Parts: sequence; C-alpha cells; structure tokens
Amino acid sequence: MKKIILSLLLTVGAITTASAVEGDAQAGKAKAAMCGACHGATGVNPNPTYPDLAGQHAGYIAKQLADFKAGTRTDMMMAPMAANLSEQDMADLGAFFASQKRASEREAAPADSAAAATPAAGDVTLVTSTPAKSLYAGDVKAGQEKSAMCVACHGSDGNSVVAIYPKLAGQSANYLIKQLVDFKSGDRNDPVMAGMVAALSKKDMQDLAAFFAVQTQTTGNGEVNEVGQKLYFGGDAKKGITACVACHGVNGKGMTHAGFPALAGQNADYLTKQLKSFREGSRSNDRNSMMQNIAIKLSDSDVEALVDYMSSLK
Repeated sequence: MKKIILSLLLTVGAITTASAVEGDAQAGKAKAAMCGACHGATGVNPNPTYPDLAGQHAGYIAKQLADFKAGTRTDMMMAPMAANLSEQDMADLGAFFASQKRASEREAAPADSAAAATPAAGDVTLVTSTPAKSLYAGDVKAGQEKSAMCVACHGSDGNSVVAIYPKLAGQSANYLIKQLVDFKSGDRNDPVMAGMVAALSKKDMQDLAAFFAVQTQTTGNGEVNEVGQKLYFGGDAKKGITACVACHGVNGKGMTHAGFPALAGQNADYLTKQLKSFREGSRSNDRNSMMQNIAIKLSDSDVEALVDYMSSLK
C-alpha cells in the first residue's frame, strides 16, 4: 500500500512540474511559424504523414517537445526542431495549438482555394512571376508549390530563421541542384535532408532551385571582423590558407557558373557547422576536396572570425 501511495505522489508531482510553466497562446502563435510546413499554420494539415496539433492538450504537446529535445522520443525531423526550444517555448506552443479548432470543427474550405496550397508568407514578398525560365531549367511557380516541405527549416521564401539551417534565398540554382543531388546520392550526408530528397525527381530539384534562386535574401547578423576580413581577402600564407575571395567573390555572392555558393548574409551557426564539417571530413562533397584542404588548416578562432565576417557581407 505504501508503494502505491508513493507512486501516486510521484505521479502528481510529475504532473505539477510539467504544468508549472503557463503557456501564452499569442506568443505560441508567433513561435509556431516553424511548425507550419508539417503541421499546418493552425495545427491542421491535410498531409497524413504528420499529426494534427489543433485542439490537442497543451500539456501533452509540451511533453512531447520536451521528450524530442531530451531524446527519450526519437524522430530525425523533430529532434533538431525541438533542440533550441526552452520550457516556456514549449508551453507557449502547446497553448497556441490547444486553442485552435480541430479539423472536424471547421467549415470545409472551398475546393478551389489557392490558400490551402500556398505556403504562408507573412509579410514576405515571394517571387513567382519572373523571366527566370530563360535563365533556369526549373519553373519558379512550380518550385514554390513544391517548397511547402522546405518551409519548416528554410522559411517560406528561403530565409531560414532557424540558425542551424541555411538560407536558400538568392543562392545559385546550379549549386542548390548539386546539393539536392548529393543528398539523394549520399555524397553529402544528412539524415533529415536524405529523407526530404528521397522522392525528388530531377525536375523537382530544378523547380525548387529556380524558386529559391530568385528570392531576395535577408541580411545576416554578423559584424565586420578585421581578422575574418583579412583571412577572407588575403588568406594566410604561413598556414597555407587560400583566400576565400577567389571562389566566393568580393561581396560573398559566389560564382554561379563555377558552382561556388554565396556566403553573404548566411546564418552564422550554419556556416560554422559547414566549415567544421569540412575540417573533420564529415562533409566531403566539395569539388576536388577544395574546402576540406582549406578548412583543415583553420583553427576554431579562424572559423569564428571568418563566419562573423561572411555573415556581415551584404
């Protein structure tokens, strides 16, 4: 009997702890933007692969997010999404989705509603009508429609607000296509991207690349760094570090035809991760091992300085 009472007390204590943080539905609405691609802007998604969150108990949602973050519940998509969430973030998201109507409680949307097929863009202006067909093999409008699956990590216009994911807006189409092809073949290894590209055709990749290539990239949050600027333009002869400007351009816009990516304004956390991945050899899809040969000579302080400078470029 004592064991039963103790068990009940522990259970009550756990419930009390889990509900200690009160969620703010309005704050959760703002934070839910990253959830929209998989779960719908209001927690209702017609895609049967992902669960509806609308009308779900707030405490349950918060607990699942905490479990994804802790690793006690595993999922290759949700783990990185939950990694940077605070307890308050989880409570806010739970409160927001709990306040939304379930699919069964809503009036059926018009069958021809374009809104259901178009990613929510907020205040962002998406480029969908452009002479890009004369420049790219892909179709921009088709790429926008196919980009719904990319929104959660990369933003509706390719400007990811999640620091660990890259901005795709304004990146050269041929570079984007190469990365998609490499993710699919396994030449570039990433468990999340491998699953996302598995079913993509060559045409899908061309369309997605065309769409993101014509979007306008937002500015980065880096600051001018003298050490980073010196490395970027002059390299370091003593260490055998080649100057970045040779491949990525004076303004960090890359070289489209040569297949060198734009770095200006990119998320700093993402740039740091890529340089260290090249240095460690966990990323090796660079042509002729160019980046690996450079990155292996970079110290942590070199990487920090370079990233700070590159992210500040406009």
